[in-house]
Amino acid sequence: MTISVTLGPRLQTVASFVPAGADLGDIGTDHAYLPIALYETQKISKAIAVDVHEGPYQSALNAVKARHLEAFIDVRFGDGLMPLKSGEVDTLTLAGMGGRTMLEILSARPDVMESVTDLILQPQGAEGALRLALLESGWHLKEERLVKEEERIYGVIALSKEKGWGIVQLKETIRAWILRLNPLQEKLSMDVLVFENLVDRLVWHFGPLVLEERTDLLSEHLNEYSGMLHRRIKQMKKSKSPEVMTKINEVSNEIMLVEGLRIWQ
Repeated sequence: MTISVTLGPRLQTVASFVPAGADLGDIGTDHAYLPIALYETQKISKAIAVDVHEGPYQSALNAVKARHLEAFIDVRFGDGLMPLKSGEVDTLTLAGMGGRTMLEILSARPDVMESVTDLILQPQGAEGALRLALLESGWHLKEERLVKEEERIYGVIALSKEKGWGIVQLKETIRAWILRLNPLQEKLSMDVLVFENLVDRLVWHFGPLVLEERTDLLSEHLNEYSGMLHRRIKQMKKSKSPEVMTKINEVSNEIMLVEGLRIWQ
């Protein structure tokens, strides 16, 4: 079958994590290019493409009809998992929305989630909260990867009900990062509990498997995050209140820890 769509690096990475033969639910499908590409490369059995906005829904409908794929890709209008029936899909893809929005979508239909064995997520914000909430609810972290598209770095996360790293194993990895960064705690004279909580938050934010992979893109990502913190300090320095000065010190410590992650990655 001729491949009729071209995916950008972000959606290519999402597609690469989809298990072969999946019955896919693509939530927030936009033009339905992801399920179209996956079906045309014979990676999935079928797909349900869902979008809550009328414009993208119509675009997806037209894209599927133009390729005569209506028998294999069912385009539905609705919010999150609401248009799905129990047992229809075993894999979900959600890309380009906030992590907390993803959690709200996934928690809204526990009956649909019963048959789902794989999640492939590309969050834009609240990445740490997303990882932690799903892992604490029993999901396993299977793979995660950084990808750059149009000068922006994104993280793609693949989770499984049975395969991958569980929460206990990952917390051991975080403990190893805390020990690795311990010289910074002493240098900064930071309270031990505050230090450990900050390292914990940073590792969940960037991704424990991403940090262990040690890529050039990770170094760039850490540098960008550090730059964002420096800009925050610059804005805060416009105020002279004691509360702000305390916050500046906290953000400065975070910059040091991010630099530590970069050096020791």
